[in-house]
Amino acid sequence: MKKSLLAVLLVATAVAAGCGGGNSSSSNPVSSATSSAPKLLANIAVPSTTSPAFSFDIGYVEAGRYYLSDRNSKAVDVVDTKSNALIAQIQGGFTGAGASTDVSGPDGIVGVTGAHTLYVGDVDNVKVVDTSAMKTIKTIPISTSGSRVDEGCYDPDDHLIMFASPGDTPPFVTFISTTTQSIVMKMPFNGSSGLEACVYDRASKSFLINNDGTSANPDGELDVITAASVTSGAPVVSKAFPLGKCGPSGIALGPNSDVLIGCDPSAGDPLITLILDRNTGTQLASVPFGGVDQVAYDPASNRYFLPARHYVTSGTAAASGFTPTMGVIDGTTRKLLYTVAVGTGAHSVAIDSTLGEVYVPFQPGSAAFPNGGISVFSTQ
Repeated sequence: MKKSLLAVLLVATAVAAGCGGGNSSSSNPVSSATSSAPKLLANIAVPSTTSPAFSFDIGYVEAGRYYLSDRNSKAVDVVDTKSNALIAQIQGGFTGAGASTDVSGPDGIVGVTGAHTLYVGDVDNVKVVDTSAMKTIKTIPISTSGSRVDEGCYDPDDHLIMFASPGDTPPFVTFISTTTQSIVMKMPFNGSSGLEACVYDRASKSFLINNDGTSANPDGELDVITAASVTSGAPVVSKAFPLGKCGPSGIALGPNSDVLIGCDPSAGDPLITLILDRNTGTQLASVPFGGVDQVAYDPASNRYFLPARHYVTSGTAAASGFTPTMGVIDGTTRKLLYTVAVGTGAHSVAIDSTLGEVYVPFQPGSAAFPNGGISVFSTQ
């Protein structure tokens, strides 16, 4: 990034931080007397968010840096979480914003903790980013279909990353070795209508991935793939937990054996979030909040954060009339604590637990969040 552009961004960030700090949260009676609602701390300016409207995807935080896949800039944006300033935009031949999300990139971001390395999904490939050098160092071809490689998750026990290719027919996942930075194998999901977010569970040594729909569970299921089946060369879904009328999207591991499934149901179905026992699939809670994509759990505050671009105040999913809202769910009671106003199109979230900050990018459009950029909230 040119020095002059950085200067403009730093000034814009400082102004936004000075004008922020308002609390646009509304409390729910189930919140405890000692808890507090998240507060808006700043809105960080990002270049090229207006034409086309800011197209972004997954966020990730590590070691005082927030990384965001930014399709408008064909880059991975880098924010210093102490100063909340945009400090770099890492280029590398990313596709950019296309006619649909399935032909756009960058998309999912998976970090290898402590290795200064990100794996970033793009159209037909995964790119490897060196965060120390702030540059893309390798491209790993995945397909030639012209469809994006979307979200992924990291298995530190076996040094594997699993990435989903949801727009292909059939959808499939690719396992990549972080040791060799090469493909280990692929696994098709025959009969699936698409794949969403995944997470690796170190307790059970399994990958968990949201499946948009199968003949058995047309509105979604949670699939479990043991790492042992992958390393043996024969990956297979060992368990499939039905999710009812969920339309699963985001996923986050919570305390104990909890796993939260963020739902984006079809129009006419109730807006919900599900919490399951990830070992048995038993439903532990159905929270009346939904319309989400990426979700995250913060162990420091014991809270889940769920930005819902498709939230509607009626509580029933619809095709329009959205009031973008972030839900905050308590990890112990599994109940909705607060709802917080967020910007148009907000569907991505990442947390700096050390500083107690939540990052939620948004598009221009709403009066409270007019220009497009990245909102920073406190965790409580």
